[in-house]
Amino acid sequence: MWNSGWKDWLTVPVRRLKWRLILSFVLVTMASMLMTAWWSFVGVTLYLARSQPDASLNQIRGELLAALQPFIFPGLLIFIVPSLLVSILFGFVTTSWLENRLKKLNFAINAWGDGNFSVRIRDDAEDEVAQLSRQLNQMAAELETTLHTKQELAALDERNQLARDLHDSVKQQLAAARLQISAAELMVHTDPASAQAALQQAGLLTTQAQQELSNIILELRPAALSEQGLAGTAATYLDQWGKQTNITVQSNLTRLTGLNFDGELALFRVLQEALANVARHSRATSVKVSLLPGEEMATLQVQDNGRGFNLAEIPINGYGLHSMPERLVELGGSLKVDAAPGQGVTVTACLPLEKRKTIPDKVNE
Repeated sequence: MWNSGWKDWLTVPVRRLKWRLILSFVLVTMASMLMTAWWSFVGVTLYLARSQPDASLNQIRGELLAALQPFIFPGLLIFIVPSLLVSILFGFVTTSWLENRLKKLNFAINAWGDGNFSVRIRDDAEDEVAQLSRQLNQMAAELETTLHTKQELAALDERNQLARDLHDSVKQQLAAARLQISAAELMVHTDPASAQAALQQAGLLTTQAQQELSNIILELRPAALSEQGLAGTAATYLDQWGKQTNITVQSNLTRLTGLNFDGELALFRVLQEALANVARHSRATSVKVSLLPGEEMATLQVQDNGRGFNLAEIPINGYGLHSMPERLVELGGSLKVDAAPGQGVTVTACLPLEKRKTIPDKVNE
């Protein structure tokens, strides 16, 4: 263990690119000096062999080594050591320049990973690193454009969803109320009782339209997510939704971190659309909603005791969740709908957590 620890301590600097490059400069310098000394020795030996034809090569080498021996140590001090120091200095300057450029790359990539695509890499050189920087800048610009396009499409999809909701509920109810009022105007003198019944029906329709508008307004207010988090916002929404629909709500909402705003918004939209389907189609009397963190995934589940349906006949998108499955898949999650006639509907949405940091207290029971 002790030897292993010392080995790790000694090899840590070598693991960095900077020190590896400096070491390579030193090794190349040493190899060049050794090769120069060797070939110089060989050249001098051959020259002496030609000038002294009566002497053998071994004799010449011995005499040459004996003559050079007093100069070896001074040569190390005068020539070899300064050369190594110059190579270390040159390697340090070169690798520091390269390291700073790589740090710029790393900073930009980390910023892009956090969703900040406005950061750009500034590198005026013309080598391969600069070319890579320009390609990465182009990629970041394309990703930024794609992200804006997806956000615009998401906003357009939500506006279309709002238009469908207004058309399917509020507009129809107000049109029916207008017909009842027109009928009451015609019968007010000839049949006052029927006119009064028509006006009562018109009043009921306008009340329903008002409730639908309140639900839509609630759906357009996810700003509380940034302040209360998903669990707190869901608790407030469930309380208001239960009062408006007279449907009993049982909730088990756990505060959690590890989801960014996009993830929380996606789960909140699933909750809204699932509850909208419960209110409009299920004829349920109670709903169970749970938000729980797992080892790696956060799970939102909405379960009602309504009439249910045959899942084979009505796909997930047909159930009214629209773009939710695709949005969850883009964030690394999934959406599952379990349903059967007479057994209610269970909607389960899962999204991965970045970190598992949970606060065990419950928001609502």
